[in-house]
Amino acid sequence: MTRQPRKQRTRKRNAPLHERHDQVRATLADDLREEYGQRSVRVNAGDTVEVLRGDHAGEEADVLAVDLADEVVHVEGVTVEKADGEEVPRPLDASNLRVTDLDLEDDRRQARLEADNE
Repeated sequence: MTRQPRKQRTRKRNAPLHERHDQVRATLADDLREEYGQRSVRVNAGDTVEVLRGDHAGEEADVLAVDLADEVVHVEGVTVEKADGEEVPRPLDASNLRVTDLDLEDDRRQARLEADNE
């Protein structure tokens, strides 16, 4: 791994999608951290998160979408007003979120979380 910031930025910018999954991980709430034995988890649409930084800090809402290409998360109720008055979802970095409730409708995700716990 290189130590040069320029090469690190380039590698992150040109990363394939399967490597970008690691860039949309957020910390788990304390109770979930104990239950699953993990410190962080990939954020998925449907999860409930708490915003930790910015103007919307302290708000808790559902995740609407996760954009892997831009490595951002869109949370319900966290919007910004455009010049024409339209409200659009504000993109948030996953590091500024804490997952408080997981959407476990996906059996593979649930199995993966429980397998890591063993």
